[in-house]
Amino acid sequence: MLKKTLVLTLGVLASGCVGSSATVISSGGSGPTITQAQQEQYNGPKQRIAVTGFDFRAGQGSRQIGDGMTDMLTDSLFNTGRFIVVERERLSDVTAEQDLSNSGRFKKETAAPIGQLEGAQLLVRGSITEFEPNCSGGSVILASTKEACVGINIRILDAATGRVVNATTVKGTSSKGSVGLIFTGGSMPIGLGAYKNTPMEAAIRQSIEAAVQFIAQNKL
Repeated sequence: MLKKTLVLTLGVLASGCVGSSATVISSGGSGPTITQAQQEQYNGPKQRIAVTGFDFRAGQGSRQIGDGMTDMLTDSLFNTGRFIVVERERLSDVTAEQDLSNSGRFKKETAAPIGQLEGAQLLVRGSITEFEPNCSGGSVILASTKEACVGINIRILDAATGRVVNATTVKGTSSKGSVGLIFTGGSMPIGLGAYKNTPMEAAIRQSIEAAVQFIAQNKL
């Protein structure tokens, strides 16, 4: 089993302020139409992939943090354009709509057909093993620096056999000096909103970006 560790380091953004430059994959506008998605070639270069809920195993935090990071990873994988991403966390919403629209109360021509859900070839499981808004605490040079740390264990499973075909641990870190916030970006999902515009946001985004890069480079 191939194992890699991706450790993300920080760069200097401004004088007296240490920070992280996270690459944020934005949502919207680049996805296929419904017809295009249905016609996507199954045996082509894109594989069908699903992200299962992140387990939260860090010392502090809640399950909502895992839910938010699951959403972020799912969106980021979709926005790479390299996968056919199928829903798993909220699949019950899809099946409920199918059951309702085929209950006999709706026009048949508008009913969502049953029996066309797509199975995943690869499953991604994540475990949050570290979630520290204030971890090791700065450097010798900048004593006032506070650092945020996020660690995630990622496993890629073959859905046909259940085998773990690849695994890694990614770690995102980000710091700010005492002069103010150094990171701004898009909105954060539910469960992570409290960390908006803090070093923890940058650490979260860094860890998600590293996870996406690993999955894209090592899919089978």
